Parts: sequence; structure tokens; C-alpha cells
Amino acid sequence: MADPTDKDVLIEVMSPLVTGLYSSLDRALELAQQHFIDFDMTGSEYQPATHHLARAHSRRLLLAAGAEGDLGNWEVAKPKPNLQVLLRNEVLELRLLRPVGKDVPPPGPNPARQAYYTNVHDNLLGIRGSRLLGLWSIDPASDEVSIRVVRPIGTWKWRANAKLDIDFVLPRGVDTLENLEFIPTEDLEQGFLPFEADENEQEGEGDAGQE
Repeated sequence: MADPTDKDVLIEVMSPLVTGLYSSLDRALELAQQHFIDFDMTGSEYQPATHHLARAHSRRLLLAAGAEGDLGNWEVAKPKPNLQVLLRNEVLELRLLRPVGKDVPPPGPNPARQAYYTNVHDNLLGIRGSRLLGLWSIDPASDEVSIRVVRPIGTWKWRANAKLDIDFVLPRGVDTLENLEFIPTEDLEQGFLPFEADENEQEGEGDAGQE
């Protein structure tokens, strides 16, 4: 189970990643959307393909960002057949996925995917040994990419509550990330480790499931 000290580790490892990750995803989505506009394929039936193309562009752009040193100690892992986008910082992993609606995609019946979701590796290494999911979606308020970071701690079925012990939206600004405050909750059975900005951030003084 996550505890407040994990927040400090997350800030430490995530801070060098924020700028390069968001800029790569923003640009990837822009390129994918423009491709379908150029070919007059703007109907809703093309949206899934837009996301697939954006994922391909994001991997290419993240590789370039890593080569320029814009991802800190993070590196892009070799792709699997479905062209997953997986980032690694030593043993810590962040796998980028699309959410299922607003939900965390369940692991399904695949044993390898279920093993990924159970996060057994953090027993010895703590948060630094975790396998995190980065659920990227379009923020309806800002029309920008938003990344929700979660740590699954078990398996669940479709439409069931996700089993998580870390769940927060990754801020787009490093300063905002560093000012996040850990808020303990009594509802630990649902597995949330919520973070909130301090009062200045809440008043607007800070920065604005499928693969």
C-alpha cells in the first residue's frame, strides 16, 4: 500500500519527465489530427485510428526527446508488436494507455498483463519498483492532453472498480508537481492516493485502455 513518503519519490522521478512527455504527446496528437484533416477523414469513426497514429508519433517523439536529454533518466523501451509506449527509469515503468471511457482498463485474461497490473515487484523496491499506467486523454476543459497516473495493485473485471493505490493527474508544470500535497484518505479500500495542489495552486497561481 502506498504511503505519503512515496509522493516524494514520485516527484523526484517524474519532475524531469513532465515537460518532454507532455510536449511529445501534444505534438503527436496534433500531427495525427492534422493527417486526418488533410484527407477529409474527420468523422467519429476515424477517432480510434487518430489515437493509434498519435501513439506511433508519440513513441518517435519521445525517442527524440530522450536523445536530447529531455526525459531525465527515463528511456523508451523497445516496442512490442502492438507498438506499446513504455518508459523506464531503472526498474520503475510508466506504460502509456488510453482509458476506457473514464475508467482504468482492466488487465483482462492475459497472464502477462495481469502480472503487470499486480505490481508484485514493488514489494522489495518500494515505489521505485512499480509498474505505473499513464492514461492519456484529451482534457475537455483545456483541449490539451491530460495524463492520469495510476498504480494497479490487483486485477478486476470490466465495469468493476479498479484496484489502485496511486491515482493522480500528472500536472503539466514541474513547479505544480513539486507543490502537490499528499492528502490521506480513509477510503483506502478503493486504493486511491490522491494529491492536491496547495492553496496557491488551487487559486490558479500555478501552471495552468487502450494502447
